[in-house]
Amino acid sequence: MASIKTGAAAARPGWMTRMLKLGAGTLSAGAALVSILSSTSSLKDFVHSPQKVLFHLGAEAHWAGLTPSAVTATSLGDSIHLAVTVTDERGATMTDIAPVWTSSDEAIAAVDQGGTVVARGPGSATIVVSVGKVVARSRITVHQEPTGIRIGDSLLWIPEGERGKPRADVIDASGAPIAGVSVAWRTSDAAIVAVDSLNEAMGMTPGEATLTAVHGELQAALRVQVQAVPASVTVTGGEDQRALAGRPLATPVTAQVVSRSGRPVSGVPVEFRIQDGEGSCVPAVDTSDARGTVRTVWTLGDAPGRQHLAISTEGVSVVPVLTSEADPLASRTRIALVSENLAGPVGDTLSEQVVVRVTDSTGAALPDVHTTWGTPDGGIVAALGSRTDSLGEARARWKLGPKSGRQRVQVQVGNPRSMPMFTARATALPGAAATIAVRSGDAQVGAVGSPLPKVVVVQAIDRLGNPASDARIVLAPKSGSVPDSALRTDSTGQAKVRWTLGKTAGQQRMVVKLEGAKAGLDLTARARSGEAAKLDLLSVQSGLASGKSAPKQVTVAVAVTDEFGNSVAERTVRFTSTTGTVSPAKAVSDAKGQAKVRYTPTGKPGKRSIVAEVPGTGAKATFTLP
Repeated sequence: MASIKTGAAAARPGWMTRMLKLGAGTLSAGAALVSILSSTSSLKDFVHSPQKVLFHLGAEAHWAGLTPSAVTATSLGDSIHLAVTVTDERGATMTDIAPVWTSSDEAIAAVDQGGTVVARGPGSATIVVSVGKVVARSRITVHQEPTGIRIGDSLLWIPEGERGKPRADVIDASGAPIAGVSVAWRTSDAAIVAVDSLNEAMGMTPGEATLTAVHGELQAALRVQVQAVPASVTVTGGEDQRALAGRPLATPVTAQVVSRSGRPVSGVPVEFRIQDGEGSCVPAVDTSDARGTVRTVWTLGDAPGRQHLAISTEGVSVVPVLTSEADPLASRTRIALVSENLAGPVGDTLSEQVVVRVTDSTGAALPDVHTTWGTPDGGIVAALGSRTDSLGEARARWKLGPKSGRQRVQVQVGNPRSMPMFTARATALPGAAATIAVRSGDAQVGAVGSPLPKVVVVQAIDRLGNPASDARIVLAPKSGSVPDSALRTDSTGQAKVRWTLGKTAGQQRMVVKLEGAKAGLDLTARARSGEAAKLDLLSVQSGLASGKSAPKQVTVAVAVTDEFGNSVAERTVRFTSTTGTVSPAKAVSDAKGQAKVRYTPTGKPGKRSIVAEVPGTGAKATFTLP
């Protein structure tokens, strides 16, 4: 077998001559070859020099050489066989020796005691062989050469919107991956799967594409499928419904499962879960159809109030929750007013809250029932919550309306279609008197010195126009009189008085005011004159001649007055005379109470007189004419 010499033996003179003298018979006598050289494919062209092998004659080793002295392996796992030659001091090849083999780095090149080296990892290592005190060395270099690309998976699944790391190794001829050598990835369809600068794959939209690993001229393909995975569950129907407690909702609850790109995802189990522990869903789990839709029929629990339904599926962290209103049934619900004897000043807020308690027919509190408040008699009611609390109570602040007396506040519990309105009442107390008003008896007409035909009614009212009782009203007649100048209003806020007119005919006035007030009201009355009580001769336009002249006609004027001297108009005055004639015999008094007639005396000399009287009265007088 051929071998390569290294070191000083190759240069020693006469070495080859001595070897030839031994001849073939020496080789067959039992000489042993120390090591056999063989190599991997990278060593095929290595040329070996023939040598003769000598017997060991008991001399000590003087020189050793390794063949080859340096070699490169291109694949991990390659085997390299090193040959060692040992000679004595005469240059004779020694046999029957036991060399010791070592490696400077077993992780790069490992050697056994037969001189076989196996490439373990990239780098360089020194193989050392020792024979006694003689040492020989060979430099082994492991440098992997790329021969192919190995894909880690035959199919890569990537959820839509997420990243995946495709695996590929550049390998040597033995199939061992080459450390530090990477590939670049290319995609066949970036709309489905994209590759970023870090060679990570991003699932863009559901579908299938091919990733190609490239290193130099080497290529390998990887099939990629982007999966549409549930990203969200969206409620599409059945929200914000209401029904009687214990009854199914009118509209089924529907939801859609979609991916991150908004595509429907089919075949996904979706759970409908009652959160409050009451009610039911049929089905409780539904699988999304081709449009990603799931549906269920929700039957509410028996307890009125809000009830909740959660819709969930594996892999989706956001869980939509629907809320529906379970309306109480009138036959199972009781409402009672907790606040008693509600009362307060009109127009003011009651000092205590208005509280109603809602229970079922057994007296158990019904919490979370929806309530609304109203005030049909004016005022303002402010709810202190839109639902009953844990005690089943609903509370409100009530500002009374402007009208005194009984006022109402109404509470609607639940749905007005299934529950009647509940009404509570409070007493609105009138405020202090702020002003007065004349309710009747103003602008009357009456006879002088006589009470008016109607009583005068004055009412005290508060700032909101409500009657104020027990208010003191002061009366100050400017003409005539009243029985009492200070009156107290009754429960209706009214005070009544009879006004007696003064003795002078015409307009008369009385001032009415609230005690303590600076200003008041003026009441007026027109006093007409009384019945005719007196007749007075006003004038005589005499036309009589003195001496024996013939008598002539004269005009006589009389005045009709009442007992207080007021002129009385529109009264018939009848005139008579025994000493002449009167024309006309009757006359009606004018606005000044005057009545005029013509008197024609007889031709007889003597006393002339005329009698005037108002029929039906005591007014009568005889006048002597000049």
